[in-house]
Amino acid sequence: MVDDERLMLRRFMRLAEGIDDLKVIGSFDDPFDALDFAEENDVDVAFLDIEMPEMDGIELARRLRAIRHDMLIVPVTAYESYIHESNRIGADYFIVKPYTEQVLKTAMEKLRLLAMKQDKDVRIQMFGRFLVKKNGQPVPLTGKAKEILALIVTRRGKEISNEEIYTTIWEGRPCDNASMSVYYNALKRLRVALDQAGLSGLLVSTRRGQTVDTSLFDCDFYDWKDKTADSRSKFEGEFLPEYTWSEYLIGEVMTF
Repeated sequence: MVDDERLMLRRFMRLAEGIDDLKVIGSFDDPFDALDFAEENDVDVAFLDIEMPEMDGIELARRLRAIRHDMLIVPVTAYESYIHESNRIGADYFIVKPYTEQVLKTAMEKLRLLAMKQDKDVRIQMFGRFLVKKNGQPVPLTGKAKEILALIVTRRGKEISNEEIYTTIWEGRPCDNASMSVYYNALKRLRVALDQAGLSGLLVSTRRGQTVDTSLFDCDFYDWKDKTADSRSKFEGEFLPEYTWSEYLIGEVMTF
């Protein structure tokens, strides 16, 4: 916790005592002391006052992220006008003074979820061209196999029937067992590619169709729908532009 007002530091420490997993390992009224501390200690989350002399909370957040890129950042300020600036640095939550113990508890609920997401090594990109990354490296998916996965991921864990997948991707072709063999061949290639990448559990087959285990990956589209901090700044007007069927979903993204 960093705040140049010692009264606010003491208030934060007092309220934090009632929250089991909010363990304050350092409180500072000087941002430079906070930086020195972060260099030598594991800090999971930083609560930062924004208006401070010599170095404001926004600049302090940038420097802390340079030390540890996955550090969760929570600006704490009396001025809601700083929300936009906080979004620009990818703040993970935002607390407005004066706050209560319940406000801190709510913040911790959000931060726990974000911390769990950071432990995932698979990230799926839907803003722009479809891309699946594991540990930062693209998973080799191509052609219709890749397109099938993209369509399934848009359903966010809901089942989509094999017939709907086929008629969406192979639009205008007859829907019978013989014609759908091309779909089942592509689906087999998708399973093989996921297995080779160590992602066999990502695609889940049901009696009628397919779904994905959303607990295994993060997704920019899901973050957008959840209104996760900084997710809006990642959307630049393109949503799966390589697939014509994505056009019916772009309106949902644009107006959300």
